[in-house]
Amino acid sequence: MTDASRAMLSRRRFLTLTGALTAGSLALGATGLWPRWALAEPELANRLLRLGRDIYPHEAIEDRYYLEPLTPLLEEQRDMIAAGLDDLDRRARAAHGHAYAGIDSGAEREALLRQIQNGDFFQAVRNTLVVGLYNDSELWEPHFGYQGSSWEQGGYINRGFDDLVIDWL
Repeated sequence: MTDASRAMLSRRRFLTLTGALTAGSLALGATGLWPRWALAEPELANRLLRLGRDIYPHEAIEDRYYLEPLTPLLEEQRDMIAAGLDDLDRRARAAHGHAYAGIDSGAEREALLRQIQNGDFFQAVRNTLVVGLYNDSELWEPHFGYQGSSWEQGGYINRGFDDLVIDWL
């Protein structure tokens, strides 16, 4: 084998290397999107994500904004969260033959959530997400039309009390 033939890449070797590089870059890109616990436990993350998106449905908000606020809750009350998700899946299988996240109809998922809405599990997830989503300044203006506090700028009278840009009110 000559030095020139060793330096040339075969088509198969080229595709193998580029495929590996693509897969590696996708994996690295995904690590920036989901919290570390969610990457380690994608099944749990997907189940909680479906629940969070059903409680506060905002299609344009990235998954990480739903998953990041749940990190402390999982660290402190992991058993309750796991048991709550298992109960929700059990109810879903009994009613629809699928786990909760596998139910396509939003109305059917909502009916299941109404059954558990007063329980500790649902309230813990709901209360964590309401603060995690709506207190995140990165989401305020682009997703909710809220421009932030006006106190630092002299109040709403000086800033413009009629500059409301929220189109969903």
